[in-house]
Amino acid sequence: MSDSHENAGFVAPEPADLAPLFPGYEIQRLIATGGMGAVYCAVQKSLDRTVALKILPLEFSNDAAFCAGFEAEAKAMARLNHPNLIGVFDFGEVNGMLYIIMEYVPGQSIYHSADGIAIDPAEVIRLVTGICNGLAHAHENGIIHRDIKPSNILLDLNAQPKIGDFGLARPVERKVEVGEEIFGTPHYTAPEVVNSPHSVDYRADIFSVGVLLHELLTGKLPADDPRPASMIIRCDPRFDAIIRRATQPLPAARYSSATEMAKDLQAITTLQVPRAAAVATSRRVPPRRTSPPRRTYYAAAKKKSSGVPSLVYMLVAAVILYAAFTFLNKPPAKTAAPTEVIAPPAPPSPAETEEPEAKPPAPVATAEPEAPPESTPEEDPADAVPAEPIDDVAGLFARGRKNLQDKAKPLTTNHQVDLRENLSRYEMALKLHVRKVSPEGNRVELAVKNALAGWRQAGGRIPRNPGETLSMVTGIDGVSAEFVNRQANIDATFQQSLAPLSATYILGLEKQIERLKADKDVGAITLIEQEIEKTKESPKYFSALMLENETDQGSSDTD
Repeated sequence: MSDSHENAGFVAPEPADLAPLFPGYEIQRLIATGGMGAVYCAVQKSLDRTVALKILPLEFSNDAAFCAGFEAEAKAMARLNHPNLIGVFDFGEVNGMLYIIMEYVPGQSIYHSADGIAIDPAEVIRLVTGICNGLAHAHENGIIHRDIKPSNILLDLNAQPKIGDFGLARPVERKVEVGEEIFGTPHYTAPEVVNSPHSVDYRADIFSVGVLLHELLTGKLPADDPRPASMIIRCDPRFDAIIRRATQPLPAARYSSATEMAKDLQAITTLQVPRAAAVATSRRVPPRRTSPPRRTYYAAAKKKSSGVPSLVYMLVAAVILYAAFTFLNKPPAKTAAPTEVIAPPAPPSPAETEEPEAKPPAPVATAEPEAPPESTPEEDPADAVPAEPIDDVAGLFARGRKNLQDKAKPLTTNHQVDLRENLSRYEMALKLHVRKVSPEGNRVELAVKNALAGWRQAGGRIPRNPGETLSMVTGIDGVSAEFVNRQANIDATFQQSLAPLSATYILGLEKQIERLKADKDVGAITLIEQEIEKTKESPKYFSALMLENETDQGSSDTD
């Protein structure tokens, strides 16, 4: 699991140096140091209770915007009272340093307990549900955390999650001031925290919880492996829907509350994990992921079926044999397929080549064909020539795709922005590389400039092998690999975000098939079935449909 780097300029004071500044506390030891300060274990002498003392770097005291909201935020956090939140007891400033006195949690953080480990899905549900409940309480009291990540979730001695480090938290009504620095942790921070800090609300925390959910299930960040969690660990696919909704780029598309997200997680628990198993895992530190619980159900089903009398199997087999015999001995009148007269020039079937005297049916046969049985198109797939569709299938596809393209517009726009940003970063890295290694100077720089212009014109896509275009640049493959891989991740994330629209497209096509069955439009049904199959088999195919009218559709170098 990833975490933010420590502040290289901050040196945590020794406990003995802090003792004179906090006479009411016995400071015992340093617990942790990070970019937002240092945390110490201390004993409050007047109440004889163990607390956590956090001090912030001096630069925060010198930041007028930060100090302006610190007191209001600390008071708001002190009003929070929830078993999944670390309580705040006191705050203040001493010797130029801001400090907070908090509840002491003797356990470790999720970051230290499960770094890089895929946790059992039942345990993940328990942990993330607790986190959602704690956040819901904070949000209801007007507090946004803004920095949810593994190192800020502590586990007490009963492995219950407690959200800590509210150092970046702020009341909902206090907006970011002009010039105020934006804080957060890469990969966990919602896009709007960086792109539109003035509009950040509680849904930024929901985004971070969605990232955390994916990471706990798979042991990987979505940025490192954007595939759905169920593809990585074969967990319940409902997890994918929850993660996808929680991490939508647009806040309005996310969960409306952390409570709503918790309810969706608990809905998986009721069907996925037997109660006894849930109790067994509810009071321990998250273990490594075990086999999916559904294997238990498979084993139980197999055991139950072993007691069925063999006589039943014999009867079933007899019925099947009788049905097969009846089907194979139907009258041969159904062999005259009407579809043969639709396309007379078609090459003869293998059966026709065995009879030299057989001639193609005369065109006059189309005038009075024998009335075919209604089931002929379904029962004669081997020799039938594809029928021409009656319905306007091309128009049907165009209308359906246009409707979905309109709905996918925010996603395709974000995809375009991500691709162009990746190309811009690649351009900077490539130009720096050329200046270092190229002795030919202007000629190579001009070639690079022209290549980049062409790729930008094609929608911001980097070809799979840029070296084919810029073979004169020494070592280009080493520079390009990072950005080509990043482009592949951008594409995979985009395809994942389109999954709900892909399902809608398939459902709409299936409804059209039901309509066309009444019209016996075999040709149209066949084309629609082929479209459904391609959409199901390839997320890449559907994403290309959504990008048909975009500038990058002309490129065939999608990874």
